[in-house]
Amino acid sequence: MTVGRLLLTRRWVSLTLLAAVTVVAFGWLGAWQFGRTYRVPDGYSDEPLAVPVAALAPLGPVLPAASVGRQATATGHYLGSQQRLVAGHVLDGSAVEWVVTPLVLPDGSVLSVVRGWVTPAEVGLEAAPAGQVAVTGRLQPAAGPAGPSAAARPGLLVRTAQSPPDPLSLQPVPSAPVTTGGGARQFHLQNAIYTSQWWIFAVLVVAYWWRLLRDERAQVAVPA
Repeated sequence: MTVGRLLLTRRWVSLTLLAAVTVVAFGWLGAWQFGRTYRVPDGYSDEPLAVPVAALAPLGPVLPAASVGRQATATGHYLGSQQRLVAGHVLDGSAVEWVVTPLVLPDGSVLSVVRGWVTPAEVGLEAAPAGQVAVTGRLQPAAGPAGPSAAARPGLLVRTAQSPPDPLSLQPVPSAPVTTGGGARQFHLQNAIYTSQWWIFAVLVVAYWWRLLRDERAQVAVPA
């Protein structure tokens, strides 16, 4: 049986179609990874690690510009009696109120933490937990100065994580990292490796298909 006639059998039509679809899929995945090999940073993957808030927001009236958007950590206890709901914010087209709660740090300084947001109909979900908490968030400038107290740290810490969590979970306020993309394209080795991987898989599929065809053709050619 010739190779042409063998390829027209039902078995080899199915195998060939399967191999073709697999090669196209692997080739597309490789091309997608190749497109990500040189790309502009997305801001999150290159975001600096979180550091203690004292290193980024020293005591004073204004949050340093270099600290805006940086991740910071803080440990302390909330002053629930001084918590306030800040209106005038919009999220996805709806009016929301930010839940801003003072956090007393071990050195006695106070940091305003945006624990999340509520709608006017959800007021009552914002109760602050008692006891010590460890908070992680991104620093953002406040609408005004830190306040007259010398112990007030400037800016707001927009919470992204907390341990232990609140008894009643609040939806976090969206916050952006210190970088949000832009700039020159950068080479990403991991994506380059994935590109090679997918294309090698495609070549191996073709090689395996050819080997199966060759072996079966040889078997058919052997006289009975």
